[in-house]
Amino acid sequence: MLRLIRRSLSSRRRRHAIARVTPEWAQARASAGASLLDEESPGWALRVNPDSLELGDGQACVLGQLHGDYRRGLFRSRIVSASSAPVRFASPVDLGFQASSEGGPESERLDYAFLTRAWREEIAQRAMAAPLAEAASPRQLA
Repeated sequence: MLRLIRRSLSSRRRRHAIARVTPEWAQARASAGASLLDEESPGWALRVNPDSLELGDGQACVLGQLHGDYRRGLFRSRIVSASSAPVRFASPVDLGFQASSEGGPESERLDYAFLTRAWREEIAQRAMAAPLAEAASPRQLA
């Protein structure tokens, strides 16, 4: 009986986790991660190639492109510390750097696809804003 109840609860949790994986959720998380990078590493979006961006790949993801490797990027961006404790109150999943694995492998792949698209949008927004900000700033004379 207990085994049946556990299986039912596990199935219900998985369905809830799968239903949570949406483009809107991915966009909100990518926006939070992009805001963090804006603070930690201004101009980061100009150093990321959106055409080769793939959030499921540790070298081609945002942190991978910025720091050479996803894990190294977690430390350098101060998302986690060397003690393996999160430095921030948000996890890499909450910040859109990693997909949620709660719904299983298919849900995780879908989340990575949504996140890749969301990060490309964040990069495009910042790339379009960069020339405007540069034009608005006064040029220093040498």
